[in-house]
Amino acid sequence: MPKKLTESSAALPDRWFIKELKGETPPSFTIMENLYGLAFDLYGLRPWRLLDESQLILVRDSVSGEICYCSVMGALGEVYSVHVYIGTESYRLFRRMEAEEISDPGEFFASQRSVSVEFVPKAELERTDRELLSAMKHPKGRGIASPIFRAIRPGFLPWFVTEEEAQTLAECLRAVIVACSTVVSQKSVSFWDLDDTYPMVSRVEGDEKQYKLDLVKVNLPAEPPVAPVRIDDEALRQLLSQDYAMQGVMELDHFLSGATIGKKSERPAFAAIALALDAKTGIVYAPEITNSSIAVGEALVRVFLKAIQANRALPKEVCVRSERWKNCLAPLMEAFGVSVRVASQLPAADEARSSLLGFLQEGFGGR
Repeated sequence: MPKKLTESSAALPDRWFIKELKGETPPSFTIMENLYGLAFDLYGLRPWRLLDESQLILVRDSVSGEICYCSVMGALGEVYSVHVYIGTESYRLFRRMEAEEISDPGEFFASQRSVSVEFVPKAELERTDRELLSAMKHPKGRGIASPIFRAIRPGFLPWFVTEEEAQTLAECLRAVIVACSTVVSQKSVSFWDLDDTYPMVSRVEGDEKQYKLDLVKVNLPAEPPVAPVRIDDEALRQLLSQDYAMQGVMELDHFLSGATIGKKSERPAFAAIALALDAKTGIVYAPEITNSSIAVGEALVRVFLKAIQANRALPKEVCVRSERWKNCLAPLMEAFGVSVRVASQLPAADEARSSLLGFLQEGFGGR
């Protein structure tokens, strides 16, 4: 365990990350001290030598009631961390990544909700991390790994944890410690032999220091339906009254760029780009930059409407990348008499996306 802090309470802040979490509830000193202690104990177990990232450990978040899926990363020696996927949809994303259905970092950040601790070299620490670790009397010296605590929300880069996120992460680290300690003490343990079955760690009722592990089979429910996009009735009536010609095929696309929105001390949000393009010529009719507060379907409808008004023509067909995008657009497109199709490739959009990303970014994660 790390050394107990000896400084007077007046010399230490009551809360951390106040500037970075403006408008939110920053974590208290007490919860960060607890979180740091758990990270210290976890690192001592070297859990990446015991588990691979597919051997999940489950715990129910006491705040939200959701199941958290804890993945230990580091078996390959590249990143040492515990990444916690919060809720069913984040677990669905994990399964898609495991099946190699996701290769675009933007798709991961567009829908991920998680908390994590990562152990990094001192050179990778931000000023706020260094201040926290100094207050915690973290050991210094060459080669010593330092924990950083982060949260990811859909459409945002990793950022400092709030009070609630820190509490969730603490519960998850404790669960990983319990599971790994059991693996070490019981050599014949086999928690992950059955498909989609994982150990769930829970506290024994009436005893704050005792925990139990139960094997739980996770049945992933069907993906929830997406709500169709609608526009104002009067606006739709005016558009339908136009005598637009119908010609060609339009591609609609949406993706996160490497560019971020927000000040340096604010939670960094990815800028999203929506495009409407002529499938034959590759002409981009109406690009629009949005943020994570604008739903994908709404952004696609915006550029579609701009395109038909600028071109004074409706496409005979619209092509999109996913069934969910098709489902949210289909009712509105039906009103225009336009068919919607899911295409495995969008050649015009792919070329435009490549050019735009090359211009806007040097890589995901930069600011």
